[in-house]
Amino acid sequence: MTKPLALLLHEKLMPGSQLASRFDQLDYRVLTLSDPAQLTEVARREMPMIVVADLAHRRGDVLAALASMHSDEALAHIPILAYAGREDEKQREAALKAGVRILATDATVLPHLPQFLEAALLVE
Repeated sequence: MTKPLALLLHEKLMPGSQLASRFDQLDYRVLTLSDPAQLTEVARREMPMIVVADLAHRRGDVLAALASMHSDEALAHIPILAYAGREDEKQREAALKAGVRILATDATVLPHLPQFLEAALLVE
């Protein structure tokens, strides 16, 4: 049986590499991207079980990339878990509008990953 795929979009080594390791421990395959512009193309080709994205990115607009992926009919069902440095109501609203299902902070995403995954993967 093939392991589910987690597509990680991050630029910073921490917590990105720690998340990849944690997903491996949870029996997921992991594909890592550093360029938000590639997200929709790679998601369409690989069809991940979940997308996890760091909103703090200097190389591109992560929210725009997530919104583009989420607006694609073939990809709209893929849950998105995003994380950022801190809680910010304006950012939360923008993230939800872009299709993010769960928004966490850098400090909470790793220790609570199993719970976030469970919540993100719930079928509505």
